Amino acid sequence: MARTTQRHTINGEITVHSRFTTRRLAAAAVAGAAAVAVLAPAASAAEFGPQQGVQTVADQAAGKLPAKLTVGSYVAYLKAQKTPEAKSTLKSFSALPAAKKAKFVGYLQDGKIYGSLFKQLKGTLNRPVTNVTSYNADVKFVHSVSSKGGLKGGHLVTYSATEKIFNIPVTTEKLTLRYEVVKGKVQRNARAQAQVTNVNAAYAIKGGAVKVAVKGIARADVTWKATPRVQAVGKAVAKDQAVTGHTKTWTAQLIHG
Repeated sequence: MARTTQRHTINGEITVHSRFTTRRLAAAAVAGAAAVAVLAPAASAAEFGPQQGVQTVADQAAGKLPAKLTVGSYVAYLKAQKTPEAKSTLKSFSALPAAKKAKFVGYLQDGKIYGSLFKQLKGTLNRPVTNVTSYNADVKFVHSVSSKGGLKGGHLVTYSATEKIFNIPVTTEKLTLRYEVVKGKVQRNARAQAQVTNVNAAYAIKGGAVKVAVKGIARADVTWKATPRVQAVGKAVAKDQAVTGHTKTWTAQLIHG
């Protein structure tokens, strides 16, 4: 095949190349574009695993979530977390038979289950309370409140709400309130802390600012927002968790946000 040459002037310099060279450059450009298109799905695969990690370029541009969580993508998610909770969950999950693994992952992305994790409790200081509610034979919600009334006025109330699947914890939302009582009155220097432990790959859960108020009693509030990470779960869920403390009693609740 005969080669023809073309001359181009760039910044005053003359460059010469053949049609054959031009074709090679064009092919390289196409290959480079293809490589870029593959890199983005690879990032998703690292998080969701090989089964659900690959998305089309069009899906990524539209910001679409993976359709659902699978056993393989859940295992990949747990391995990527590098936390003690994820490591423990991975060990327990891996020990389940295949049928239970499939059910476990199905429960994680069932929006009705996480959306029904609510409770209201009340009790007396220094008397721990644990309340267990069964969603079905495999899923249960454990609500625990521990409290302490200090002899020198220091008081503490901690409320945690945990979802368990096959007795394996997958989410725990905890709120702790500390306050003081002097001469029978709750003082204004109350403080609180909120913490979430989440190994449910179908949701990302974040808490807002913790609010503390004292009006005769001490009260702490936090709003948790669970954002879907797969399409199967449906809409986002918001919950308000609150704890109040008085001289001898407390209340705790997790309600719709």
